[in-house]
Amino acid sequence: MTSWTIRTKLTFWYTSIFGGTLVLFGLLTYLAFSYANNKRIDVGLKEEAEGIAHYERISKNSFRKYVERISNERDEEWASGKYIAILNHAGNLQFRSGNLKDAHLSLNSHQIKEILSGKTYFKTVMTPKGRLLRIITIPKKDTQQLIQIGIVVNNDSALKIFLLALTALGCLAIIGSWFGGRFMAKKALSPIDCMIKELQQIETENLGKRLTIYPVKDEISELSGVINEMLTRLENSFNQVRQFTSDASHELRTPIAIMKAGIEVALARERDIYNYQQVLADTLEDLGRLSKIVENLFILAKADVGRYEIHMVRINLCPVITDIAEQLKLIAEQKNIFVSMEKMEDVSIDGDELLIRMLLLNLVDNAVKYTPLDGTIKLSLSKDKGCAKIVIKDNGIGISQEDSPHIFDRFYKTSKAGMANHTSNGLGLSICQWIVKSHHGTIMVESELHKGSIFTVTLPTC
Repeated sequence: MTSWTIRTKLTFWYTSIFGGTLVLFGLLTYLAFSYANNKRIDVGLKEEAEGIAHYERISKNSFRKYVERISNERDEEWASGKYIAILNHAGNLQFRSGNLKDAHLSLNSHQIKEILSGKTYFKTVMTPKGRLLRIITIPKKDTQQLIQIGIVVNNDSALKIFLLALTALGCLAIIGSWFGGRFMAKKALSPIDCMIKELQQIETENLGKRLTIYPVKDEISELSGVINEMLTRLENSFNQVRQFTSDASHELRTPIAIMKAGIEVALARERDIYNYQQVLADTLEDLGRLSKIVENLFILAKADVGRYEIHMVRINLCPVITDIAEQLKLIAEQKNIFVSMEKMEDVSIDGDELLIRMLLLNLVDNAVKYTPLDGTIKLSLSKDKGCAKIVIKDNGIGISQEDSPHIFDRFYKTSKAGMANHTSNGLGLSICQWIVKSHHGTIMVESELHKGSIFTVTLPTC
């Protein structure tokens, strides 16, 4: 079954509510009109009854002729045909006009008692011929008799005309409300139609396009703002993916091309065993670099989608950094770099030990790469304002002011790295930043070209 559009639903509910309210109003109006009409008839009927009773008291001899005369009178305004009867104190019929012999209102003893005590009694009955008869019964003041006067009410035509008018106006109003509702729904939803057309024109090639936001501050304007914010996030994500894909392709293509060229040269002619071993060694080195790139890409890809499982445990950083420093000394010996630990305090954090080691290894590895021969690297660990503070300081080539804001970007390589950068893949510091953020810490760098760098990592203690 085809579902309704929002415009049709709004129109339907608007028309239903308006129509229901109109029907209720018409019903109440009809009942009020009917009540007022009946009240008017009762007032006229009571006046007629009191007049007949008064005439019977002052002119008993000509009363019957008077009754016969008024019984045939017709009042086109509110009644046609009059029924007059006189009952005794027991409710037995003593006299009745001859025009409506098929009608008779019997009273029980309780009703008779109330009427004789002065109460006026009204009742509407249906005659055998299907006519509505409105009857009033009042007591005669000087005797224990009752006077009944009934009229065939001529209110059907007035009520029918009124009901017909209400029905016609109601139908016209409901039809008008349907078209009016559709018009208002169309006007209210027109910004959404424009929004749909604008969204249909936005594709991956033009994600920079945004929806038009109108000055009116309503829900649709708010929705447009939210969609624009979502488009901005999507554009940033697409740009990041494109840049990441481009950089990753470039980084992977270089070692693959080097390995391919080396193998092709080795296969171009016969060589001795030493030359083949040299080619295999170079290929193995390039494979190691390629494996490191793929491993780092895998870590960052899982981190981006929040699927990297971090196992938080209590870690004492002092032995971890000491162990890292011992490994650093082995690497630094090749460049005659002096490694020292200036200040080491016992500080514990909640973290993933594997990731913390990866963070420190990347930082000290960079320090060794960018520190020249006979340089120095200093490590320190202290507790500062409820945080563990790790400082790695070197006197290497440093980082220029132009490069400093970008060193944590993926695949970014400093322009002044020189010969030390030939083995870098530009992912180490990006991974360091992710590890620090995942542990709710901060990482900062202070550096000046040719004067060294200071990396400061702060992690909340437990």
